[in-house]
Amino acid sequence: MLFAGLGVLIGLGVTIGILIWQFRPIARNYVLTALRERYKSKVELGDLQISFFPSVKATGENLVLRFGGRSDLPPLVRVRKFTLDANLAGFFRNPRRIRHLTLEGTEIRIPPHAESNSSSKSPPKFPFVLDEVVANGTRLETMPSDPTKDPLVFDIHELTLNSVGLGNAMNFHARLENAKPPGAIHSDGKFGPWDADDPSATAVSGQYTFREANLGVFHGIGGTLSSDGTYEGRLDRLEVQGTTDTPNFTLSTADRPIPLHTQFEATVDGTDGDTILHPVRARLGQSSFEVSGAIDRGALEKHKTILLDARTGDARLEDFLRLAVKAKPPMMGRIAFNTKVKIPPGDSEVVDRLELDGVFALRAVRFTSADVAEKIADLSHRAQGDPKDTAADVAADFKGNFHLRQGTLRLPDLQFSVPGAAVSLKGTYSVKSGDLDFKGTAKMDATVSEMTTGIKRVLLKPVDPLFRRDGAGAVLPIEISGTRGSPSFRLDIGRVLKRK
Repeated sequence: MLFAGLGVLIGLGVTIGILIWQFRPIARNYVLTALRERYKSKVELGDLQISFFPSVKATGENLVLRFGGRSDLPPLVRVRKFTLDANLAGFFRNPRRIRHLTLEGTEIRIPPHAESNSSSKSPPKFPFVLDEVVANGTRLETMPSDPTKDPLVFDIHELTLNSVGLGNAMNFHARLENAKPPGAIHSDGKFGPWDADDPSATAVSGQYTFREANLGVFHGIGGTLSSDGTYEGRLDRLEVQGTTDTPNFTLSTADRPIPLHTQFEATVDGTDGDTILHPVRARLGQSSFEVSGAIDRGALEKHKTILLDARTGDARLEDFLRLAVKAKPPMMGRIAFNTKVKIPPGDSEVVDRLELDGVFALRAVRFTSADVAEKIADLSHRAQGDPKDTAADVAADFKGNFHLRQGTLRLPDLQFSVPGAAVSLKGTYSVKSGDLDFKGTAKMDATVSEMTTGIKRVLLKPVDPLFRRDGAGAVLPIEISGTRGSPSFRLDIGRVLKRK
């Protein structure tokens, strides 16, 4: 009886071994069929080893999925090696449940958006439920619809997916390094269910953190950026909301750090990275402004033009001057502007390529240089016919159109006023050097003689009619030269004589 029992066990063991050996090609075919139907792809698989006792374990190599069987596109998925683990009871029920799947050397390429009839899409078929998938070191590449654009590439250092299968969205956690500007990204969210007909239409949502991004990789800009936000949509159209903080934002023209905070809503094409801003609400120092427009991904380094609109109704002038001027801001006051921003392609610093076209208004401007403040105050006092007044606390207002090209600000119709005087100027200002070159006219409430004292007041009375114009006491042709820190005001006598 003992030997008979042993014989039965040996026979059963041999039979089970034969069945397992015979099941390997069946299992291989089952895996290929399931992947082919789920991802609508041609599937290639190298070696596959599978065992069923005491639990189900499988190892496969060189798994390749080609989207739609197309050989003109790179593979949808390429996996150098995978291993899976499942308990026996879970694996042989419907759907089959796999406890753990590890992918090594994974490359995923999302093909361009495909026009398809949604009514013809078949329901997802995937007879597996994966409790956990670990795919560290995955390279994700999304291919844009525009063939002239480069693919968007993510090297994902850590990637964990949970509850994968049955046409449901899967939870994921990812950690990766952003290329430009370099910095660490962490993201948690939901992905799927996978759209086999149009992978770029696959749903995705979640939240992210972006830390220690070095803006210095963009020539002419500096600072360390951090960002937090959420996103929702599909791969080819994500609605993103978030904030950024750069406590030490700088431009190379001044290299003076100032805090920059933004709150944004944007639409991002996840297949090529292009972004539409709706708009960005920004705060520079203590000043708020808005920026809107569209930005091609990688525009700064890929030699593409950036076009934006920027505006503010009331901000602090000195906050913006700190970005452009190395020394103490020459003026303080309030500013409003509406401008188009253009950054053409090129290898020079961003600030040298920056182009601006817009309108501005400055209110209650006071000059920080005592010498300049005295000159402005003296102009105001004389224009009011009170040249003996020495008070230097005089506020000025400015307005006009402006055009910035190659670091030179052109002001074709600058209007400048102080109590008693209205000045119209045309000229240029160098952002870096601070050089001034303006010509125009100054309308004074007082006559020429009233702007002087002593014997000059008497001697100049006969020439008052020479300068009287348009109901003003005097209209004087003037020139302003020098620098922003030491401007020089000069009466253009030549123009006075020519107009008579």
